[in-house]
Amino acid sequence: MGMPSPRWDALVRENNAATRRRKRRRRQRLMLWLLTCATALALLVIYVFVEDISGTTPTVATPAALSSPARHLSSPSVRHRVAPKRTVPPATAVAGPRVTDGSSGLSYQLLSTPWRQGCPATLHTPVFSWSAGENAVAGQVVIDGSTIDWHGDACSGQLQQQFQYSGTGDLEPTAMSLVGALDPAYYTGLVHTRTIEASSAMQVSGHQAWMVKFLMTYTDAANEGLHWSTELGAVVVVDRGTGDAPAVFYVSVPASLGTANVTALIDSLRLSSPS
Repeated sequence: MGMPSPRWDALVRENNAATRRRKRRRRQRLMLWLLTCATALALLVIYVFVEDISGTTPTVATPAALSSPARHLSSPSVRHRVAPKRTVPPATAVAGPRVTDGSSGLSYQLLSTPWRQGCPATLHTPVFSWSAGENAVAGQVVIDGSTIDWHGDACSGQLQQQFQYSGTGDLEPTAMSLVGALDPAYYTGLVHTRTIEASSAMQVSGHQAWMVKFLMTYTDAANEGLHWSTELGAVVVVDRGTGDAPAVFYVSVPASLGTANVTALIDSLRLSSPS
């Protein structure tokens, strides 16, 4: 066997070099593929981590994610908006004891002590007759040298025949006539002036009515033994719509007993079928 020729050796060396280059390229491609996979995996891990962080952060730091009680405690405006509404009693319901007038069908609040049930007998005259009421002693007054009790009154009854009434169109003039008749009947013993404070239509349990408020001013209160100088009164005439005489409510409260009671009593008026 002869010695390899130089040309053969060159071919072998060239072939070996080509083989090494192919292996090196394969290793490079493998390394590039592995690097690409590792990079993709790393990016995926980072993406998942970022998504996880971004998905949980609002529930920790954003006020909107707090529970309802926490929002209510930390935000007065929210607390105001969600505050429960007050329950307002229906117009037909008046709490506490009441005076019920079976004759006129009227009922109204019975005021607390010193008020007591019953219309004073001294208020019954040929012109006025009351079937129910309440009263309180405001103090004593001196009339014609005699000392007598002076009451705050709230009384009810039917309109007497002396007062003409033919329908709801007569409510206002009838109420004004009653005020004019009450003055000489109940207030003549004291020096006073009368001022009409209000005159307006109203409703009592869905029935048409008219209310007149008046103010009595006692111009010689000190000499007549009064501890008050004014007294607020009112008359309410209610059409019952049954062909019967209207119901009448009369109230008069000296300032010493609290004239706000006049409005309270009028607001408490209710009308039912007379017994």
